[in-house]
Amino acid sequence: MNPFMAMMRHAGFTFRRNALLAGALFVALAVVLAVCGTAAAAAAAGSLGASAVPDHVTLTWTQDPATTQTITWRTDTTVQTGIVQYAKATDPASFPAEAQSAEATVQTLSTDLGDMNLHTVTLTGLEPGTRYLYRVGDGTRWSPTYSFTTEATGVDRFKFLVFGDSQSGDPLNPEYGPWQKTIQNAFNSNRDARFFVNVGDLVEWGQSYIHWNKWFDAAKGVVDTIPAMPVQGNHETYNPPDWHTTKPVFWTAQFKLPQNGPEGLKGQTYSFDYGDAHFVMLDSQEAEEQPVAGDILEAQKAWLEQDLQNTAKTWKIVFFHKTPYYNKATRSNEDIKAAFGPILDKYGVDVVFNGHDHGVARTYPINNDSFVSSPAQGTVYYVTGRSGNKYYTDLSAKVWDAFFYDPQAQPNYVVVQVNGSKLTIKAVNQDGSLIDVYTIDKATGLDTPRTALPSRANNTRLVVFGNMLQEPLLPAAPSQVNGKWFLPLEAFVHFLGGSVAAQAHGALTIKVGSTTIEAAPDAAQATVNGKVTTLPDALAKGKGYTLVSADALKALLGFNYKYDPATNMLMFVR
Repeated sequence: MNPFMAMMRHAGFTFRRNALLAGALFVALAVVLAVCGTAAAAAAAGSLGASAVPDHVTLTWTQDPATTQTITWRTDTTVQTGIVQYAKATDPASFPAEAQSAEATVQTLSTDLGDMNLHTVTLTGLEPGTRYLYRVGDGTRWSPTYSFTTEATGVDRFKFLVFGDSQSGDPLNPEYGPWQKTIQNAFNSNRDARFFVNVGDLVEWGQSYIHWNKWFDAAKGVVDTIPAMPVQGNHETYNPPDWHTTKPVFWTAQFKLPQNGPEGLKGQTYSFDYGDAHFVMLDSQEAEEQPVAGDILEAQKAWLEQDLQNTAKTWKIVFFHKTPYYNKATRSNEDIKAAFGPILDKYGVDVVFNGHDHGVARTYPINNDSFVSSPAQGTVYYVTGRSGNKYYTDLSAKVWDAFFYDPQAQPNYVVVQVNGSKLTIKAVNQDGSLIDVYTIDKATGLDTPRTALPSRANNTRLVVFGNMLQEPLLPAAPSQVNGKWFLPLEAFVHFLGGSVAAQAHGALTIKVGSTTIEAAPDAAQATVNGKVTTLPDALAKGKGYTLVSADALKALLGFNYKYDPATNMLMFVR
């Protein structure tokens, strides 16, 4: 796809071969070229910011959190030597005079703003449960003195922080002030947090380094004190100026993470243990990475099964960016649910944390894509909100949500406390006000607040993309005719933002997005974008509306459906 088409598609434009649009497209082309030119100018005007003095000092784990610590920082390319000086913090006055030293490996990273050197050291042989002081440099020029603390032996009580998408929301305005305030407030209120996770879309353009400069500047004082164990998002794959996708080069270069994932995805997919919990980080960017990396969902399935099978930890906690149980109006991720869901069910994963939708939502416990009455029987999926500048205006509670909150007013963060047999999740606004508190108790198999599943409705409910359609939009409930489900066509199409128009000869013209359908009641065929399609069931006339079968909707618009007898819901998604 050429840059113009890619930019316009990302912006939401639909292209048709219509002469009436020629003038509008000409204007749009001029606007897009101006935007692309502005983006290029912004990149050219930006400063890499790297110097001989270390910055972007970042803690991660690549090995055992009890006895190792990985430290990464950057300099300009004139600095070819990297050293970490470190010592136990029992006698701060003796640091760095009596410190140990470790030499870094050096990697050159080429960016749109120029080249830099990344220096990485993994300290080994550390004492568990011990606070260390450290600084990084080249022997002459040093960073400030920082500290980190190793995992204690036998720890069964610890806290970590989770952040939803921290991106700027605007590729040409790398605004990370909201992210700075969120991460700093979260850490200042939870100084005992042992590490943090960002669930993807850390930045707006993954291969635009001005965004990373702003991200690291905002996280300074936190990312150098507690390890970052991030998850990759779709925006980490995007490249200026046309949004084309590649592997997340800048992300993987800067975050040194466990290399125990599947081939081709090492550092993007990984797992680690802390205390009595097993953490799994997955890559959900099938749509973005498939052209350059193949079917990454399939590549992770066997690895995920083996990884979960081999852990004996009490708590199994999984992170990936895109939401199998989403809150956007009509954006689903069914391929991700199909790939990961059965494996998560099989091995009793306790909680899955997701980003992508920028809302805060907690599902009922779910097993086999059905609601269950306790966390002992299923997995709770938690959408973590937004920690940065970007929010959506089309979020809503879905039928699978036990709790939902739309954080348009301000960003938020999540605090997770593991305390023996209990795990507590708290969602907190940037200003410290509480959004949600939820606790799972392994000892009892129950949760607080207790799961209360939706009651079974008398009339069958129609659910589209997790949204329940009701009167006056829905003139009649779905019903079965000769064992097949039928429902009002107009209500379904109108919910999707489409239209249904009756023609003089009795046929209907149905438009949904870029799809145009010509169909007539009682006809065995319809045309979809000019192509003749055989219908499993003909359209039928109701009382002031048209009836369409669930199977015909699949043929016409590509929707899959299922009926949930426990709630009496007929659910559609694509």
